[in-house]
Order: sequence, then C-alpha cells, then structure tokens
Amino acid sequence: MTTPKADRPATAVIGLLLLAAGAAVVDWRWDLAGMWTRLDTGEVDAAVDAGWFPWVALAAAVALSAFALWWLLARLPRRADGRVALASSGSDRIDLDARSIVPRLRDDLERSAPVDRVTSRRSELRGGQLVQLRANVDPRADAASLVNAAGSLTEAVRTAFPDGEITVRVLVDEPRRERARRTPRVH
Repeated sequence: MTTPKADRPATAVIGLLLLAAGAAVVDWRWDLAGMWTRLDTGEVDAAVDAGWFPWVALAAAVALSAFALWWLLARLPRRADGRVALASSGSDRIDLDARSIVPRLRDDLERSAPVDRVTSRRSELRGGQLVQLRANVDPRADAASLVNAAGSLTEAVRTAFPDGEITVRVLVDEPRRERARRTPRVH
C-alpha cells in the first residue's frame, strides 16, 4: 500500500504536538519552569477536580487510542494476492499465480545482467501487481549492459501482460563487499 505524501509530515507534527502537550502537563504538575505560578489556573484546577473529568479523560484517551491504532493498521503493508486475472468471459476465468513468475524473473535478470545477487518482492499496484527486483551490481559491469538487461526484462513482461496486470521494477544497488560476493560470473 502506498501512503499519502502527507502521512510523514502529519505524523511528525502530531508527534511534536503530543510531546509539547506532555511537557506542559509535566511542567504543570511539578512547576519546573515556574510559569504556572504566574498564570491563573483556578478554572482549570476546578475542572480537573470535578467528578466528571476522569470519565471524560478516559473517553478521550480511548477514542485517541482507537484512532491511533486504526491509523497504524491502515498503513501496514499488505501482502499481494498471488493471482492475476488473465482473461475472463462470462462465467469462465483464467488466473495466473504471479508468485510463479517471480523466480523466473530473478533468474532471467541474473543471466542477462552483470549482477551478483537478485532479490524480489511483490506488492499491489493499481489493480495489478508490482514485482520489484533488487540486484547488487558486479563491480566490473558497465551501465549499458545493465540498462539493456533491465529494459529487455521490462519489455518482456509488458508484452506478456499488455493490460499492466504485472509490472516490473529493477533496482540496482552498489556492489557487495568483496568477501561477501560469490564466485565472479563470466558474462
């Protein structure tokens, strides 16, 4: 699931406001800064001492906790369903298990590109699935061979799934450290 661009700034602002409110409550309780003695807090003290205040505070805490839990759960990444509809007419439908193509795409990229290691991840993307291949580039690789291999793989998937049911994204990382690399491949 993609999160809206406002999630991170909104979370930061809400977090800062909660920290400031917590600091104000702690300062109000123990008067660390000495500013509460200069303010007239008689009405606030009367409201806090009222019999209804603990119940209202509890209800507000429960409501805010439920909202926070909903916020977090709504933004958890969801596993993509493995099936992609290839064709359907009336009551007949042909589904493809997208999980079966991912190892093949990894193998194709490892064979055609100068990379050491390829990992993959599937996620939902606008009614289809995104297969993200992440590879560590071989230190002796040239950019043209990487671009050609990624382009041919992307074009093969686009040809096989013209409606965009499956999309491939190839990400290339820096070479792995020398001792972590496998035996070099000859390309």
